[in-house]
Amino acid sequence: MTDSRRHARSSAAGLAGKVSVSVVSAVVLIALMTVFVCYRPWMGLVDDAGGAAAGAYDVSTERIEQYCPGRMALMDSDSYGDSEFQASSGNITSSARYAALGSVYMSSVTPMTDSDAEAERLSDGDDADAIAVLSGAVDDGPTLFDTRLTASEDGTGAAGSIASWATDGDLRGVAAATCVVPSLSQSFMLPATATGTTQELVVSNPSDRATAVTMRVWGSSDGEAISLTTGNTLTVDAHGESSVDLAAAASGQDGLFVTLDSDETPVAAVVRMTRMDGLNPQGIDYITPVSQSSSDAVIPSVRERDAVRVTVRAEESASVTVSWLTAQGTTAADEGQLDAGRVTMFDLGEAPEHTLGVVIESDAAVNAMAFAERGGDDGQSDFTVALPGTAAAASAVAVPSDTRGELTVANVSGERTSVTMHAYDADGRHVGERQIDLEDGAAVDLAVTDLGEDAAVIMVDDPSESVVWGVRLSQPDVDESGLAGLANLQTTALTPVQETVLSQSDRAVIR
Repeated sequence: MTDSRRHARSSAAGLAGKVSVSVVSAVVLIALMTVFVCYRPWMGLVDDAGGAAAGAYDVSTERIEQYCPGRMALMDSDSYGDSEFQASSGNITSSARYAALGSVYMSSVTPMTDSDAEAERLSDGDDADAIAVLSGAVDDGPTLFDTRLTASEDGTGAAGSIASWATDGDLRGVAAATCVVPSLSQSFMLPATATGTTQELVVSNPSDRATAVTMRVWGSSDGEAISLTTGNTLTVDAHGESSVDLAAAASGQDGLFVTLDSDETPVAAVVRMTRMDGLNPQGIDYITPVSQSSSDAVIPSVRERDAVRVTVRAEESASVTVSWLTAQGTTAADEGQLDAGRVTMFDLGEAPEHTLGVVIESDAAVNAMAFAERGGDDGQSDFTVALPGTAAAASAVAVPSDTRGELTVANVSGERTSVTMHAYDADGRHVGERQIDLEDGAAVDLAVTDLGEDAAVIMVDDPSESVVWGVRLSQPDVDESGLAGLANLQTTALTPVQETVLSQSDRAVIR
């Protein structure tokens, strides 16, 4: 064999050997990468300096934002036909009061629809017990009430409210509402959608992102959701408002239960309700979202001689009893059966003497509201929509200027209880204090001025969470005109809004 042939064979063998080694190396590398990617290291190989930490942490809100609606208005303000028969807002006016209590760093109010407006800060009184208070109006539109906290604890928070009234035009009467905290989901109980009634749902978006809001509505005809004639979705622009007339979209119902769900960001909503009987105004009011359903609901701020209708709805079939609340306890008014999902209305007639509210007891959780109405001169009347109260360790109401307030305090604890009521004036100074003692199931009423001649903000300390309370409003100019004028304000809880966050570190996971 020649040297050239031996060299060729030697070269071929060397090349084959190199190729074989490369293939084996590649296979080994791929196998190792697969192991590292697919399997976690054995925990014994991890340097565990002290072990994996785990814990539960309570976090609380440090900011409270509330939406306060603008003054009452006609939904359709266009003019048609003879001026004698055109709708008119008359001399409608408004007032508002904002209060920040407890451990507050800063609190301010800003017009929602005016991006160039400056925030107006709440100011403290000049003594150690003072709170921060601001008085104003909402004639130019809704406001945003923003409060920053230094601590989240009982007795700390913010309460705002607005009132609107007129003595001539088609909005004669009194309407009022507490300011609303924006949320992703909320629900409403609404009265009958009869002819002449407008129920304008106003949805406001205080955020920087537009959102779509889905509405679901149940009525009194059956337990199935209603398909609205206007559609079941509202688009709300950033820093904007959208509205729909629910009475027109779901007409002919004895009452409505409405849920709202926002896709992108929390929204705030209220319903502006007006009623007309031909050319006679039949009242105005704001309706705010209901709280969680309950099998034992107490609705304050109903009085003797009110014509009262109660609307109730449960998710499942149930029996229900409706009673009058008095200073001595309760007196049965009506009872009946609830069909699952269906809104049921109980016409209780005229409230008897000594009535302070309505109690609803059921063997299932229900949502409820009371519609109370009174008549005035020349065929005019006014109404208010009152919702169940919620007991809290501390709560407050800011009473709008130029109105008169009457308190209802009801014991829902099942045993004798005692609470302390504090009053502050429009400058935030502490002007009165009273202890209220109540037997099981009893209630009491007193004027706001009974706590202090200049009382403008009321705060209740109730550590055992034993009472629900509310404020019934009237307005001197409306009363002196011979007109009916009634409204009510719900309380705002001054308690921490907390969530529990679970956390566990794992040193075997590296991100």
